[in-house]
Amino acid sequence: MPTSEKIAIAAHLHVLLRRKTGRVTDTEWMATNAEYAAEIVRFSREKAAEDGHIDLSVWADKLEEIMAAPDARQRVPLVRMMADAVKDLGAAPPAPVPDRHSSARSVDTEEEVYPESGFIESTFGNLFGDSEKHRERKPRDPDAPRYVKGLR
Repeated sequence: MPTSEKIAIAAHLHVLLRRKTGRVTDTEWMATNAEYAAEIVRFSREKAAEDGHIDLSVWADKLEEIMAAPDARQRVPLVRMMADAVKDLGAAPPAPVPDRHSSARSVDTEEEVYPESGFIESTFGNLFGDSEKHRERKPRDPDAPRYVKGLR
């Protein structure tokens, strides 16, 4: 049974218990924990018999029935999923380290990095078939203003 239906029944029973007996319950815990749900069902039936609240007994039966139905899938804790993923990665052969000089550009030399920005020259021109070759950039004049009208 979907968890949303369990929470809906638990919420309805919660409201009934709150209005008729003053009992406050935890709906999410009631929908996920079978022991807590069984205790709430027992309490609801007890109060239904004592005070004559028939609707409490009806909703307690619904909660008991839905809690007895098996879940569609077993939930796996996130920690276990991550631990399994790490184990799987450890079992896989390590990825080969690419040769730095084969296809990627190296960042080790100052000629390839523009000192004013620290970025490498774009390689999109070569990628899209532009015929333009690498242009030399002029060094920036240190006395030139950097901001519009000198404002920062």
